[in-house]
Order: sequence, then structure tokens, then C-alpha cells
Amino acid sequence: MHRSRPIKITLADLEQLAQTLSIKVSYENLKTSRGGSCRVRETRRIIINKHLPNSEKINLLAKELGEFELAGLDIPEPVRKKIERESREKGREGNQ
Repeated sequence: MHRSRPIKITLADLEQLAQTLSIKVSYENLKTSRGGSCRVRETRRIIINKHLPNSEKINLLAKELGEFELAGLDIPEPVRKKIERESREKGREGNQ
């Protein structure tokens, strides 16, 4: 199986995009979950388990941001590619 090269981005890159989308990102002590996205009243949120390694936080945040409308936004190419890659992975997980 061909493994693609890692895309180098930081949590801050993704958090900045979330802020642009008015999505609140928080890191919580989740005992049984990696995290996910939800809406509380009118506030969109992404909650991530604070105990995950940074690489998993990045993957999860990119995957969750892929659920939102990103068309027309000025997103740096590495960030867009990471979101697209993680969204494809999420699609594969759902088809198993």
C-alpha cells in the first residue's frame, strides 16, 4: 500500500481556521472519546480529548473541520490538503 507523505501543519493552523469559521475548539478531559463536533445552541464546537498526542489532535481537528463549508475561504494549501486527506480517511472508516 502506498503511504503518502505527512503534511506538516500545526494545531494553531487548524485552530485559526476554526476561529475564522466561528467554531469554538476546546481540549477537555474525555475519558472514553477522542472527541468530535457538536452545536450548543447557536455555538458550533469541536471538543478534543486533551490527553491525545498532538498528531492525533491535528488529525481529529482536520477531520472535523472537513464537515464544515470551506468553499471560498482563503485556506493555506497544506491546511486544505490535510483536511481533505483526513476527510477521505473518515469516509473510509464509515464504509467498513
